[in-house]
Amino acid sequence: MFTISAKGVYGLTAVIELALNYNNGPMQIRDIAETHGIPQHYLEQLLVILKKAGVVESYRGSRGGYALARDPKQIKVVDVMSNLEGRLEVVTEQKRNGMLHFFWNRLEREIGKALDMSVEEIILEKQTVDRLPMYNI
Repeated sequence: MFTISAKGVYGLTAVIELALNYNNGPMQIRDIAETHGIPQHYLEQLLVILKKAGVVESYRGSRGGYALARDPKQIKVVDVMSNLEGRLEVVTEQKRNGMLHFFWNRLEREIGKALDMSVEEIILEKQTVDRLPMYNI
């Protein structure tokens, strides 16, 4: 089973936070880090990677910080994850051969569908889930 590391989790969290703040100007790393419990220095490193990938932009000065480089509709989760984690594989290419190759390919396609969601779709889904009533027995 593959695991998405803190890189992917923290990076996607930061991108979602920037998307929630889209069109309101740049956000400072400190604010994102404090809100989500992400080590600030580590978040800086991740945002530099995402800047090089064209996902975010940085702004200098007292009102500087980071903002999305494109509309949240245009940024796919895979854009973030592949730049931070590399190519995501369920099973390595060498071990795909054999009687279960069809299953590994299907599983990777299904994961690919989830990763193909836009940042905006993630936000809309979260808002829907947050509105659902919770019943505890």
